[in-house]
Amino acid sequence: MKKIKAFTLGELLVVLVVSSIAITISFLALENVQKQLKSIQGIFETQQQINHLERSITTDLNLFIGVYNATKNNIVFKDGNKVILYQISKDYILRNRDTIALSPKKLTFYLNGKQVADGAIDALEFSFSKTYAQVGFFSYKIKDAAHYMNKNSTNGL
Repeated sequence: MKKIKAFTLGELLVVLVVSSIAITISFLALENVQKQLKSIQGIFETQQQINHLERSITTDLNLFIGVYNATKNNIVFKDGNKVILYQISKDYILRNRDTIALSPKKLTFYLNGKQVADGAIDALEFSFSKTYAQVGFFSYKIKDAAHYMNKNSTNGL
């Protein structure tokens, strides 16, 4: 009888076991990569919302007159008939009808470089929890020389 060259049943089983272990490890690694990607995506979306809020507030500070109301916990930007309202909650911030899903940790308001608790503002600082990559931002109204000249001329009257 002639012997046929082939793999034995034991060798095939060893290959199957080693292959299944390698496939299991690769699926576990893939699952970990997917979790990391979801985490990174969540952080990126939060950063985008912080950047959007910073751009919106900076634009509104420079185009309108800002007033902070501590009792209502809101910021009102007015210029003639146009009004922009920021309602600040512990879980979100509303800009008119736009919801920004951020939890501000601390808010600080300034007028002419001095911290104020209520009333007119020309700068503000938002702080968020340290779980975000960007912990906060500082926005201010850009004042040119005409602003200070007009301020001095009205004070002198």
